[in-house]
Amino acid sequence: MNPASLSLHNRLLLVALLPAALLATLVTTLVLYRGAQTLDRTLHEHGNAIVSFLAPAAEYGVISGNRATLQTLLQAATAQREVSAAAVYDGRGELLASRGRISVLEPDALRKIEESTTSHAAPDMLAVVAPIKSGVIAIDDELVDGWQPGVAQQGANTIGWVHVELDTRPSSREKSFIIWTSFAIVAFGLLLTAVIAVRLARSVSRPVARLVRGVGQMALGALDVAIPEKASSQELSTLERGFNTMARAISESHRTLQSRIDDATALLAYQAQHDPLTGLPNRRVFEQKLDECVVASRRAGDHGALCFIDLDRFKIVNDTCGHAAGDDLLMRIALLIQQRVREQDIICRIGGDEFALILRGCSPSDALDIADELRTSIASFDFEWQGRHFSIGASIGMACIDGSHTDPSEILIAADAACYEAKRSGRNRVVRYPLEAVNQDSPALEGPDEAQAV
Repeated sequence: MNPASLSLHNRLLLVALLPAALLATLVTTLVLYRGAQTLDRTLHEHGNAIVSFLAPAAEYGVISGNRATLQTLLQAATAQREVSAAAVYDGRGELLASRGRISVLEPDALRKIEESTTSHAAPDMLAVVAPIKSGVIAIDDELVDGWQPGVAQQGANTIGWVHVELDTRPSSREKSFIIWTSFAIVAFGLLLTAVIAVRLARSVSRPVARLVRGVGQMALGALDVAIPEKASSQELSTLERGFNTMARAISESHRTLQSRIDDATALLAYQAQHDPLTGLPNRRVFEQKLDECVVASRRAGDHGALCFIDLDRFKIVNDTCGHAAGDDLLMRIALLIQQRVREQDIICRIGGDEFALILRGCSPSDALDIADELRTSIASFDFEWQGRHFSIGASIGMACIDGSHTDPSEILIAADAACYEAKRSGRNRVVRYPLEAVNQDSPALEGPDEAQAV
């Protein structure tokens, strides 16, 4: 990078930031190095302190061979912070007691240990081994109420070893915390230095810097850009006013275009889920809601029913008066159905003259009553088109949603079969499949596997 090619603004930033960055790097490196050393030293001292306590305490258990005593000591040792496992060996190097997943040491390796040593048993494990010394116990003859151990004499023998393994992962996490904290402090310091440097650079090259920054922001996609009009010269002041006018015009055009895009997106989303003629939810929404209803019936015992509604004599209206009359009839029937179902129920248009009604939180008998009332309303509806009157009906097939079916397609098949049976049995009736139903217009259908019609 050629310093001569830098602008005045960048030169000021470089003068302010470069020394700060170098100093921050040196200080951070020193802090991280000393911090890592301190953590490692603390961990080693912690391990040595534990074995220095554990070795004398385990002397009696090793001599007497009392494994219960040793287990109690090891339990207390492993309860210490960062201690993951501990073990006691006898004078031959054989394992007497252990707690945790300890890496058992070889007897030959133990015999070489005359004082406390540390080593890394694994990448995340620090092993500390210390010998257990035994010496002559001095008894104070002047003690009246009992005896107390004296100080071991010189020439004590090694009667065993204690082995403690410490988990270095907490220490590693502390190192990571120190590293990231240091980086965060350095980043914050550099950011603060950069802010001060930028303010200094602006105070020197403010008019040109404002224009360059505004153009750069617009190039990056920021549209709501406005720069302060504080230039001292007439030329720069005119340029600032022209830039602000251009930025406002672009921002307003973008907002208008975005609003149109949002409206079109919402319209497309609505059209993707609703029937364009009746405004009812379409088949895609119907399948989704049916699946939700089936899942709810299995998990929470929320019973309901599915009704297929197929209009009778609709084709007569369509063929006699044209598709405009058929469309008008469908819209009126859709409105009639919406007015006669409950708020929690879902009515969808799934075909030409076919509707699907999902009754939620409804017993089979109540569902049958609702379906029959709906059939009666459609049958009594008088459709008038250009002076001609038409009477239509509805064949309704109903299937219960009671948790017995895990697949929504099974309920669809049952409702469709019931609707077909209603058509076949004379139309304008409700058929519940596979249970019995009441028939008002014709005798009930017989047979164990056949539905009965209303």
